[in-house]
Order: sequence, then C-alpha cells, then structure tokens
Amino acid sequence: MIINSCINSLGVITGMKLGKLLATSKARKIFTALMREAIAVAAAIGIKVEPGGGGKLDYYSFLDGSSFMSDLKRTLLMRIIGFKYRRIRSSSLQSLERGQRTEIDYLNGYICNRGRENGVPTPINDAVVSMIREIETGTRKFCLENLNEPAFSGL
Repeated sequence: MIINSCINSLGVITGMKLGKLLATSKARKIFTALMREAIAVAAAIGIKVEPGGGGKLDYYSFLDGSSFMSDLKRTLLMRIIGFKYRRIRSSSLQSLERGQRTEIDYLNGYICNRGRENGVPTPINDAVVSMIREIETGTRKFCLENLNEPAFSGL
C-alpha cells in the first residue's frame, strides 16, 4: 500500500511514467516524504510495516538517516527502480485516462484519515489528495509543474 500510494499519486499529479517520474529530483523527495508520513501513521496505530517489493524493500532502512550518503542511497535505489519499471503508468493515472476516478481515497486518503485519527500530521499526503481531487474534477491538469506547489516547497 505504501509504495502504491507513492507511485499512484505522483503518477496522477504529473501524468508521467515511473521512469521519468523517478528521474526527477523533486518527485523523489515527495515520494520519500509520502513514505515517511505513511510509516509514521503505521507506527502510531501499532503496525510494523513488513518489507515490500517481494521482501526486497525494507522501508525503515530505506528511510533511515538524513546524511548525504543516506540521501544518495535513496536516490540510487529510486533511480534503479525507475529504470527497471520505466514504462509503468500508475493504475490511478490509467483510471483517469479512462474517465474514471482514482483509488486516492484508499491509498493516500486512508493514510491521511488514520493520521488525523491518531494525531499524526500528514501534510504531504493531504496536499496530494487535494491535488488529485482537483484533477479528478477537471479543475487542475496533471503536469510536472504540480510538483512545484507550495505544499512541497520545504522538500
């Protein structure tokens, strides 16, 4: 769910395939922030998140540290994932392209709701949900410039 909330939401916001998305520095920073919020919510509700990606991605190890080397490790891993799955279009983006609503309420929306219930701030997930709802209603277009929203300025 955590990976899907990152990939699907950023795919909708930008309209990009995963490879191009994860080649973008700002997208990687937002991806990491979304993941940090999800892990914080999981901790607040007493869930230890098991490794994802077929057991290959330990979320805690991935998010650990704030040094240059930690950031480099995250960047390299995301670039490798982006290259490997470069042609993937998020399922939420595909839903939008078919004129359907996205799964945002079950992914990032769930994280936001559980965060509110447990006193865990989720400002990045909140911003993503808001943007995607605007995209769904046609009041916003998906584009790379959406990554420059004020909600993401501190990343």
